[in-house]
Amino acid sequence: MAYLAIDLGAGSGRAIVGFIENGKLRLEEIHRFVNPPVEMGGTLYWNFLSLFADIKEGIRLSIKKGYQLQGIGVDTWGVDYGLVDNSGKLLANPVCYRDKRTTGLSQKMTEIISPEKLFSITGIQQMEINTLFQAYSQILGQDKSLQIADRLLFMPDLINFFLTGKAFNEYTIASTSQLLHAHEKAWSEEIIVGLGLPSRLMGKIVFPGEPIGKLTKEIEHETGALGVKVFSVGSHDTASAIGAIPEEGDDWAFLSSGTWSLLGKLSDNPILDNKALEHDFTNEGGVNGKILFMRNITGLWLLQRLVAEWENEEGEKTDYDALLSKTASSQPFGGVVDPDNASFNHPESMTEAIRQFCRQTQQPIPSDKGELARCVIESLALKYRTVLDKIAQCTGKPVNRLHMVGGGSRNRMLAQYTANALNMQVTTGLTEGTAVGNIMQQAIGYGEVKDWREGHSIIRNSFAFETFSPENSERWASFFAQKETLFKKNR
Repeated sequence: MAYLAIDLGAGSGRAIVGFIENGKLRLEEIHRFVNPPVEMGGTLYWNFLSLFADIKEGIRLSIKKGYQLQGIGVDTWGVDYGLVDNSGKLLANPVCYRDKRTTGLSQKMTEIISPEKLFSITGIQQMEINTLFQAYSQILGQDKSLQIADRLLFMPDLINFFLTGKAFNEYTIASTSQLLHAHEKAWSEEIIVGLGLPSRLMGKIVFPGEPIGKLTKEIEHETGALGVKVFSVGSHDTASAIGAIPEEGDDWAFLSSGTWSLLGKLSDNPILDNKALEHDFTNEGGVNGKILFMRNITGLWLLQRLVAEWENEEGEKTDYDALLSKTASSQPFGGVVDPDNASFNHPESMTEAIRQFCRQTQQPIPSDKGELARCVIESLALKYRTVLDKIAQCTGKPVNRLHMVGGGSRNRMLAQYTANALNMQVTTGLTEGTAVGNIMQQAIGYGEVKDWREGHSIIRNSFAFETFSPENSERWASFFAQKETLFKKNR
C-alpha cells in the first residue's frame, strides 16, 4: 500500500510517495517543481493553473512508476486562499501573502476589533499576511469577487476541491486564518460578521484523518489513478511536520526550519493570556488533537535572499558547501540582526539591509559572503534563545531539548549554533518531516497504522537522527547577554 504526499512550499513543490515495509517508512520523491509567485498588474499572485498541472503530473508519474496508491494528502503553507463560485469555477488566481495589499491594515482593524479581543478569540499572532487582513483588504477595495463567490478555500482545500469536487475547510490550515475560534475549533461568527465577510464563504471544518472523497472521473482519466481516496491530513505543512516528530515526554520544544522558523511546544489547549499576546505567540491547530503554541519567526529567508542576490550578480549557482566552509572560517560573534525587523521583509538589497542594521546599532559590519552568512545564522540562533525563554515563561514548563525538522535542519551549522545558543541538545533527521507526517496521517486514516503512537514508533525506526550537543556554551551565553536588548528593541 502506498500513499502520495503533495507537499507545497512557497517556492517549490514535491510529490512524494511513501509506503511501510518491514516496519519502516520508505519515501521516494516522484516529482519536484517550482512554485514562484507572479506579479501582474501590481498584484503578486500564485500561478494556480501551473501548480495544479504539476500536482496532476505527480499523481500520473506515481502510477506510471507502478505504485498502487491508497491515498493522497495535500499540505501547503498557511493563510492564502482562493474563491470559487457556485458552479465550481475559480474566480481568480490566489494572491500571495507577500503582496502589499494588506500593508497598514493591522492598525485600521482596531476600528472593528481590538488586538486583545481578537487574540482572546483566535489565539493567533497578529500578522498582516493573515487571511483576516487579506479578506479585509478585499472588503475595503469592494472586490466584486467576494459578492459572487460561494466558497473561500485555503490552498490545500482548493487543491482538494479540484481533485475531488468536495469543498471543505481543513482544521489546521483554517486555524492560520485568524478567523477560527481557538477553543471551539469552529468559525468565529463575531469576527466574520464584524468584518463584513459573507458567512456563506466559510465551509464545514474537517479534521486530519477524515477522507475528503475520491478523485473525480476527470482526474482519474488524466492520471490513471483509479479509485484513490483523498485524505484530510494536517494540511498546514507545519502541522504535519510537527506531528511527525517521534519525541516523548513534555520537556521538549520543536523548531520547523525553512523560509520561516516556527518555534514552540505542543499543548492540549490554546494559551490565550496577556503574556502570550504580549510576546506574539500563536495557537495553531495540530494533528492528534494538539495545539501548536509557537512563534512565527523570519527564518532562512535572509540567507535565501542573500544567495539570490549573489547568484543574480555573478550569474552562477551558489555552492552551499563552499559558502558554509567560508562561513565557518569567518570571525565569530560579530554583528547580529533581529530577523523579524521590518527592514528585512522586502528589501531591495538584503546585503545592504543587513549592513545598515548593523551600522545603525553600532555593531561590526559584515564585509564578505562568509561574514554575512555567519551574521544570519548566529542571529537566528540567538533569536531562538530569546523566544524559547518566553515559551517557558508562558507555558510554565521547562524546555530541556529541541527537535528541529524541515529543510533548514540540513544546515548542520545552524543546528550546532542553535544547540550552543540554547545550551541544550538539538536533534535533527526529519528533513522531510512534512511529507512524513502527511503520509503517516493517511496510513492512520486508511487503517494500516493504528494510531500516532504506532506511527511514531515506525518513524523512529525509519530515519537516521543526529543529536548536536552544546559547545562553547559560556561564550555563547555571554554573547547572548550582550545582544538580548537588540532583539527587544527591534520587535
